[in-house]
Amino acid sequence: MARELRCNPLRLFAYFVVAKCEPFLSADVVTRSQRQLDSSHPYNEKCRAIAMRILQIPAVKSYDQCFHDLVAENSGHDWSIPGSEVAAQVECWCKHDLTNTVKTAGCCDHGDYRPMCETDCQPDCSSSLATTCIQDCPSMCLEAAEYMLDANLCRRCNWGRCWPVIKCLTSHARKRVDNNTLARTCHESDFIHEAKLEKYWKCWKHIPKHTSHWNELSSLVHCVCREGMVEVTRNTHCCDSVRYGWGVCTLQCQSEETCVTPEAQTCIHSCQRKCPAYSAVISEQCMRDCFSDESPCKKYLSCRPPSVATHVCDDGRWPEAASGCCVANDTKMLGCPKLCETRRLWRLDRAEAIPWWTRYNKEKGVIAQCTCMDCPETQQESFEKLKRTLAESIWDNGQVMLTDIARRANMTFGPNRKMQELMVRRNSEILKALDAYGDNADTQIAGINDRYSVLITEAAELGEDPGMGRSTVMKIMTKGSSKGDSSIPIIAIVVAASSVAVICTIACASMFLVRMWKKTRQKTPVQPFQQGSQIVIGNPVTQGTAAEVTTGAPVAVAAPTRTKSGSNGK
Repeated sequence: MARELRCNPLRLFAYFVVAKCEPFLSADVVTRSQRQLDSSHPYNEKCRAIAMRILQIPAVKSYDQCFHDLVAENSGHDWSIPGSEVAAQVECWCKHDLTNTVKTAGCCDHGDYRPMCETDCQPDCSSSLATTCIQDCPSMCLEAAEYMLDANLCRRCNWGRCWPVIKCLTSHARKRVDNNTLARTCHESDFIHEAKLEKYWKCWKHIPKHTSHWNELSSLVHCVCREGMVEVTRNTHCCDSVRYGWGVCTLQCQSEETCVTPEAQTCIHSCQRKCPAYSAVISEQCMRDCFSDESPCKKYLSCRPPSVATHVCDDGRWPEAASGCCVANDTKMLGCPKLCETRRLWRLDRAEAIPWWTRYNKEKGVIAQCTCMDCPETQQESFEKLKRTLAESIWDNGQVMLTDIARRANMTFGPNRKMQELMVRRNSEILKALDAYGDNADTQIAGINDRYSVLITEAAELGEDPGMGRSTVMKIMTKGSSKGDSSIPIIAIVVAASSVAVICTIACASMFLVRMWKKTRQKTPVQPFQQGSQIVIGNPVTQGTAAEVTTGAPVAVAAPTRTKSGSNGK
């Protein structure tokens, strides 16, 4: 299988699981992953990732099933192509239009999803960006976590800039794969029938290889050294064969005495922290301090990787020691506990790695590894976290689900009344199930959520509510879904209170003005005009008097006239 193999002699064993594909990121892109190593750093306050796992939105559930189907044995997905894991993730992500869903949930920056929201599902692979990224990020850069690459090969590769066109890169890698053209210079038959090869496969299958990129690579190197595969490769003259011996003959195999020294243990545990595998990327710090030729720690890759205890499974059992995975009792799927803050599932075995035998699995099933971070350590802690998560997030989760289903149904004004009534009932039943079943409520909660997901999707097919305007819809969407729900928007309460206050003020002022007007009217009664024989301006004229009026005659004014200034009547 011809590839871009500009790697140094310790390029170690391709096709690890996912293209943890960010070997040379700029500092601002890596910041998020590095911050998560600090337990004091809060997760995205808006994102409710745990609630999205417990109360799965239909689109997220479909994505998970799609990815598990591709990871499964004999899935038809070609895992021998560089970046095959990224290609699988992107395929399912775009198939179920997850970008808008995750954006609505505010989770694009969460470790489970970053940087998938930046994916362009229909990129223009002839654009200048795609062309530049294909040149700067050769196919083998998609496997940087599995290879010890020549630093110059991927130095110009900026995944933060190139991720939107990642589909162009995976497509280019697929086109570059040329099967059956690899060098075959060694005694292949002798190599295949070597008894030590069986021992290597058994060692690699059962050795701890989870939690960090360091453990994943160290598990390979340790088993190669422990089972004598370096000598086998040399004795069969396979050191120069890309397919059988590439990188094996130059490995530095350390003794047990060396591996237990303070220097070795410091490197091993510090690289565990610097190279966490919860991210789909490998940071520049990890590459520089742990995997590069200049790193003093690289030689300790042959030491046994430590078994890392990070979590207890949902059913109270400990996970598998080799993979770190829990097995779901209902679906039998491998994975992390639902209440972990960050979780990842990788597939490690490959039908064609480099060398081919390093990741080969001759037994039924797949070889996986799980990276589970910030998980509850006991069942009691799990139950408390479950109660807290539902209390804090059930309403928000419901609104995200309603919005996502309404958007997919092309509902202009959002979810209709029937959908929201069903969501209120879902939330109520889930909280009752939690009270009734306690720490065994997982299955019941999942069943309730799945049932209402179907009902709400069917209700969306009814369309908009008759005569429903935008203001009415927004008013309904701001109502809480359970008794004592503290999630009602404060803005709505403030606006309502302000409106009532203004109305009361206007009413009181109006009543005051009316009373004042009535009081003034009572103190100054209107006097009727007095009838007389003289015509006075403003006085009504009687019929008899009017008859005596002569046209042009002078009119006597009843009111006294004012004398001229300075006159005393003389």
